[in-house]
Amino acid sequence: MEATAAPALSHFNLIRRPPSFSLPFLTTVSQSQHSTSSSSHCFNSSSPSKQLPQLKVRQLRSLKPVEATTSSEIPSSDSNERWLLEPIGDGDWRHIGFKVPLPNAFEIASNVVTVGRVPVKANVVIPVATVSGLHARLEKKGGNLLVTDLDSTNGTFVDDKKLVPGAITTVQPGSCLIFGDTHLAMFRVLKLEKVDLPSKTDESEMKLETDGPTESVEAMS
Repeated sequence: MEATAAPALSHFNLIRRPPSFSLPFLTTVSQSQHSTSSSSHCFNSSSPSKQLPQLKVRQLRSLKPVEATTSSEIPSSDSNERWLLEPIGDGDWRHIGFKVPLPNAFEIASNVVTVGRVPVKANVVIPVATVSGLHARLEKKGGNLLVTDLDSTNGTFVDDKKLVPGAITTVQPGSCLIFGDTHLAMFRVLKLEKVDLPSKTDESEMKLETDGPTESVEAMS
C-alpha cells in the first residue's frame, strides 16, 4: 500500500471543539509540531487513566515505515462532510525499542474503514508495533463519526476513556482518538463541511437574469 500525504483542502469549513486549534494537516505533519502540550488536551489531569496500561509491543523490527493511508480501492462516500485524523503524539518511540516515525494525517475517505497495523487486514495502516493487526473500525453515519474497538491488544481510547471492545462510540470533532499508543498513534479528530461555491454556469445565468430587465428598459425608451 503506497503512502499518501493528506489531501489539500479547499472550499471546506472546519468544525472543531477547541477554539485555538491550528490546521497543520494541510501538509505532512512533522514530529516537531506535536509536543506533549498538544496531547495534554486529550486528558483530564486528575484522571488515573492518563497513563495507559503497559503496552504490549509486537516484535516488528523489520517493518518498513509506511505512512497511515487509506486504500485507493475503497470507494469514497458522497457525503459533503469529511473527517480527518491528525497525529498529535509526541513521537516517543523508546517503549518500542526502535525508531518509528509519526504517521501522517489521513482522511476517512469512505463510509466505513478499518484501522490496523497489517495492510492485508486494515484499510488505514498505522505501522506501529503497539497497534493491533486489526485494531478498530471507523464509520461515518448521520453526520457523526463512530468508532468500534475490534478487541485490540492495547485498546482504543476516546480522550481518556477506554472503549469496550465491540461497543460503538460516537467521536466528537476535536476529540482525541488513540489506537493503543499515546506517543505514536494518537490523533485529533477533525470534521470538515463542504462549502458550495457558485459555478461559472451559475454566474452566467445570474448575469443574464440581471441584464434582462435592463435591456427591456432600454427598448421601451
